[in-house]
Amino acid sequence: MIKEILRLYEQNESIHNLYVSISNEEIFRSQNKKISHLIDIRSMTKSIVSLLIGIALKKEYIESLETPVNHYLPGAPSHISIRDLLTMCSGFDIDDKDLYGLIRSSNDWVRDILSFPLAGRGTFRYKGVDYHLLSAIISKSTGLTLSNFAQTNLFSTLKIEDVEWESDPQGVTVGSTGLKISFESLMKITQILVNNGIENSDEIIPKDWLNVSTTNGIPTNLSYGDYGFGWWIKNYKDNEIYRALGSGGQQILIYPKEKISIIVTANPKTFNHLQSETLSNKILDIIT
Repeated sequence: MIKEILRLYEQNESIHNLYVSISNEEIFRSQNKKISHLIDIRSMTKSIVSLLIGIALKKEYIESLETPVNHYLPGAPSHISIRDLLTMCSGFDIDDKDLYGLIRSSNDWVRDILSFPLAGRGTFRYKGVDYHLLSAIISKSTGLTLSNFAQTNLFSTLKIEDVEWESDPQGVTVGSTGLKISFESLMKITQILVNNGIENSDEIIPKDWLNVSTTNGIPTNLSYGDYGFGWWIKNYKDNEIYRALGSGGQQILIYPKEKISIIVTANPKTFNHLQSETLSNKILDIIT
């Protein structure tokens, strides 16, 4: 088993780090020590934001998923809810490729996002602006930036200290991307996911939140699968698996039924999500 996984790892120099566990027992781990200690996990950041929204709900900083966004962000359309942001169904008429123009020209991202026209609320459309608004909502409801809220309520509990997280010009932690974290810290996150949010008998992430976030996703017509609350959902051998995905093949995969976790980090210039998914599926075939 280990030799087969090692062969897959060695077949592509673009793969930096690879981790495989069953019931949090390490099956395979290989690290490229030549790359930066902190990994830019790109859009996997959104999955971490989802975990933090679940914690904020548990602690009653956020009332419910149906709470209108304008309860926290005055000027937001009154019909858009927190659920709409989590599922990227807000209807804001912008694609990620247009977001970079906003970033270059805006000194107030939240204000300018809220000024975008609306088209097709209730329909999935992949766009990072929804997750940046979730970051702003965490700040408004808790009095902490998203990065500080994460440190206090998630990272410190898991003894994760090696983190960098970008902010916008107003000091709002970037919600869609911008999180850099170590490979070892990613392993700690997968371990708590496999344990249904439990760490040393304490419920760090609400189990119910993990369940609702990673099942019954919205159809997307994209190869990544359906979209839950920050997680991509697919079937493997008639059982649901869920993934955090970042551009360039960055990936966390959780197979709840078999308590399997897989982490892939790679060179984003020479690797992609299809290669990453093929790799993780081959590993699943080997170990199941």
